[in-house]
Amino acid sequence: QFYRFIIFPGKWIKVWYDRLTLLALLDRTDDIKENVFAVLLVVLVSLLGFLTLNQGFCKDIWVLLFCLVMASCQYSLLK
Repeated sequence: QFYRFIIFPGKWIKVWYDRLTLLALLDRTDDIKENVFAVLLVVLVSLLGFLTLNQGFCKDIWVLLFCLVMASCQYSLLK
């Protein structure tokens, strides 16, 4: 059993989840203020991450770990 996940009007993809599991996974918000605030926080995280990496505070494997933490923060904010 699959669910038609609509990307654009007239364009969809097959997703092999039921509707409730898919909605819990994506958890879309319709409030425009919350979405704008989340995008602003994502931009702030990326700018602060850029400044931190540019100053050279992280070296070697810590750069990779720092980038993974930044990516997970941005994913959580945009989700």
